[in-house]
Amino acid sequence: MHFFEQLIGSQTGLVLAFLATAAVVVLAGIRLSIYGDALGDRTGLGSGLIGLVFLAGVTSLPELVVSLTSVIQSADPAQGADLAVGNMLGSNVFNLLILALMALLFPRKFDPTKLENPHTDSTVYGFVMLGIFSIAFATANLGGMQIPVLGCSWPVLALPIMYAVILRREHLQQTEAEEDEHLPSEAQLAQQSALRFYSVLGALCSLIIGGGILLSILGSRMALPPEQGGFGLEASIIGTIFLAISTSLPELVISFASVRMGFLDMAVGNVLGSNMFNLLIIFVADTALRGRSLLRQASFKNWTSVGLIVLLTLLAGALLRTKSRKTTLPIAVAMLLLYLAAMLLFM
Repeated sequence: MHFFEQLIGSQTGLVLAFLATAAVVVLAGIRLSIYGDALGDRTGLGSGLIGLVFLAGVTSLPELVVSLTSVIQSADPAQGADLAVGNMLGSNVFNLLILALMALLFPRKFDPTKLENPHTDSTVYGFVMLGIFSIAFATANLGGMQIPVLGCSWPVLALPIMYAVILRREHLQQTEAEEDEHLPSEAQLAQQSALRFYSVLGALCSLIIGGGILLSILGSRMALPPEQGGFGLEASIIGTIFLAISTSLPELVISFASVRMGFLDMAVGNVLGSNMFNLLIIFVADTALRGRSLLRQASFKNWTSVGLIVLLTLLAGALLRTKSRKTTLPIAVAMLLLYLAAMLLFM
């Protein structure tokens, strides 16, 4: 631990640690995409639901840990609450951008007409979860909203309840996956014993979660001013985008790897599922504060991120329902430009 602190104490060591961690996350993410599709076949859930639930949960756990750390360990409760809420909303904004990047970088693979599930329901569910969060945020300063036993407010409690309802509905609506093509390695995975398969799967998940947490820590260190050993990344638009990528690298890698391998349903499910899972962070973090109301201490500027998520989700819904590449490209470009404009105006 002492060696690691010394390593990241210098700018060179910080960069080396970041690159090494990113490499581990990339390699593990590529492998996890293959295992995720095989898991869909083994369980009969299909790649779409695996992406929406399993991969979304794995890639969102680093945000959960970072947000809880911000809330519990921060010397300034208001700052810790603001960091937790901002981290969750910022992650959701960047996750939606991942859909646009998939369309722009992999135009041949990103074909919404080949989706087994157009993910219309998932998009609507995302709006419902965001609506519940908005109600909780807007009513945070009202009296009598706290639940004594849990320590969170009544609107915040609705988030895990709605998430459970969504998972139930998705499971009931899920049809058997119909993959026309499988990678050669998937046949080998199908023949693996359950013990070996799930052991490797667990190890890959651990690498993604641990790597994601470490990337968030290293990204925060890079954001510090140069005199404190960082690079002052938050002072520039490029730095801000870099920090967003570093905290969302697990989602980015798994989504890109999935779409490249032809698992578009799993890639889209991962993005939309991560956004719903991230909203659960509000419930967990609010409960961890034990009655001090997370959203009451979060700053008003977070409404900007809420508005941006609404606009990007609308565009994402349109993107996933396009019938030709001629309409896919303009929508993806619009999402990218909207993200960059928001970074320039509100960073």
